[in-house]
Amino acid sequence: MRRFVVAGLFLAALVGCGRGSSQQSLADTVTKAVYNNDISQVSDDFNALIRPQLTRASVGSLSDKMHAQGEYKGLEQVQNDASERLYGYAAKFSNGSMLVCMKLDQDGKIAAYRVEPLGAGQPGPPASNPCSMLK
Repeated sequence: MRRFVVAGLFLAALVGCGRGSSQQSLADTVTKAVYNNDISQVSDDFNALIRPQLTRASVGSLSDKMHAQGEYKGLEQVQNDASERLYGYAAKFSNGSMLVCMKLDQDGKIAAYRVEPLGAGQPGPPASNPCSMLK
């Protein structure tokens, strides 16, 4: 019986490591929702102050820009400033990359979210403080 408990704990630890941070999971969920032009899914994760600024047109426009980069492949963390609750990711697409920055409020809701295309031949964002525009 003890072997099963140890094996279960080990498996749970592996699954936990594979998920990544909750911030990255949130960023991935929202980025997928934007890519899919799903405004209801997008707005669920934003705080009450930002939610009214989300429109079908703004989400659709950003979705179009993402689709121009090709198929969404996932995120790679490039900034983690927990003291400022500021997180940055390189969103990988089949034909390019985009910088995804988000700032969270005290409740873990998105207080700011910005996506910028990275230039041709620039697979990742600038190394020093890529999401400084949200501070």
